[in-house]
Amino acid sequence: MARTWLRGLSIAGIQLGIEVPDTVAWQWPKGPIAGFACLPRAPEVHVGVRVGDPDAAGELGGERYSVGSAVFEVARRGNDWLLAVSRSGRRELLALFDAGFRVGEIVMSTASAASGRFPLASPLDEWIVLNRAVARGGLCLIGAVRGHDARSTRVELGPAPASGPATALGTSGLFGRYTVLLREDEAGLRVFRTPWTRSWPAGFVDGVGVQEIALAEPSPLPFREVLDPAEAADGIVAHAVVPFCDHDLVEGVLRNARRVASRVRTVRVGRPVDGALSTDAGHAPLPHGFAPPRAVI
Repeated sequence: MARTWLRGLSIAGIQLGIEVPDTVAWQWPKGPIAGFACLPRAPEVHVGVRVGDPDAAGELGGERYSVGSAVFEVARRGNDWLLAVSRSGRRELLALFDAGFRVGEIVMSTASAASGRFPLASPLDEWIVLNRAVARGGLCLIGAVRGHDARSTRVELGPAPASGPATALGTSGLFGRYTVLLREDEAGLRVFRTPWTRSWPAGFVDGVGVQEIALAEPSPLPFREVLDPAEAADGIVAHAVVPFCDHDLVEGVLRNARRVASRVRTVRVGRPVDGALSTDAGHAPLPHGFAPPRAVI
């Protein structure tokens, strides 16, 4: 029997345990992801990795997204998920997960395994975290953190500001450059640092409490109005990352948005036109969904 190694990854309190055979000598990639490595003491997501033929599954027949240099495929087989990542016309990996993203297996191509590539490289890690975050009452939103202090913060939703003190979250990838991940626990609503965070306010702890959510929009004059929970929920959903390919996930996002809006003050604020929010269309996905799937030749 082949020997395996168990490594851990913890993002926004979501711990993944990755079991890899010793024949797959992958290394943590350069970049922030290595800073989220942990001892896999109690993973809520169990992932097995093996070397095989990712093409054996044939055409998945689902949605296809261009993510950087990769093509990301998402499909359902019964209650299970099938995910695939291809580059230069070659499928590098195929992943099979249960409906709740608690248990999964990744099949890496021989070439991909030999290259030492991280088995959960984006966009796969982002997709898993998104699904588990929504399952636990969380949301992935297009927006930025505006710091108050190390224990509470204001989250401003909308494309990244063109200027100002806001700290933009995220890097280009499945979610887009400017995203925040919110999740509620016994301490209340919190915002989390992720590997896709370009920067984080100095002195802020991971999982800082959210004091207020602001929905920003261009305006000839600045204004501020407090929204009732129904209006707030609609505004929050309008800035949510929502993959339309799964009805249950969409329903979860709607449910979580209503819950968040009922627990945290939400305001609509106007930004002067000369300091309006930039569209940054090359990096941020369309609000309320991923960018439309692109044809891949």
